[in-house]
Amino acid sequence: MSEDFADRSTILMQFGKIIGTQEQIAEYVDNRICLKCGTTLDDEWVIKRHDTFKRLRNLIDKYSFSKKLPRNDLGIKAQSIISYLLNIQHTFLRVMIRLDMIQHESFNEIFMDSLTTISKKVHQMMTSLKIMATQASENFEEILDTLELIIKLERQIDEDNIIICRQISVATGGDSDFTCYMMRKIVADLEHISDYVKECAEIFAEI
Repeated sequence: MSEDFADRSTILMQFGKIIGTQEQIAEYVDNRICLKCGTTLDDEWVIKRHDTFKRLRNLIDKYSFSKKLPRNDLGIKAQSIISYLLNIQHTFLRVMIRLDMIQHESFNEIFMDSLTTISKKVHQMMTSLKIMATQASENFEEILDTLELIIKLERQIDEDNIIICRQISVATGGDSDFTCYMMRKIVADLEHISDYVKECAEIFAEI
């Protein structure tokens, strides 16, 4: 029966495929946020949006290898990574739906600058996590440097989130309209994704 279990290389390869797709989704979200929210989406963005939702749906099948996780410490750590990866894609889905809700609204420019700063860092974290999946199987000596970068970015996103919340409070006098409310939710989701990525990265460094 043991020969039916996935080995370490196979597990890392499957993680690389999942994270590669999630990195593409992060890129779409970053590019979409960087558009002025008051701008009508052109046909190209409509196609990209459709393609990104399709990628999210297709991700579910990529977890089928989990049936073959070994019943040992490697399997436990792999299961933990799977849980965080599922959290990442579910949170990206919420972000995309919220972006749909505000596509005809516009943010204060100072808010947009802060929001795009966070979305770019989340995309960078996803790119770094994809690199880590490869390093874990091919070049373990460099994995700690990538982990350090991810932890640094996660800390920066926490700080950026605090700044945004202060800016919103000052600009609105404590009253938050629909657009500001949605912005807070999007920022909170992006911060959660950064937390999940950091957790995944720390486990990759142990596998």
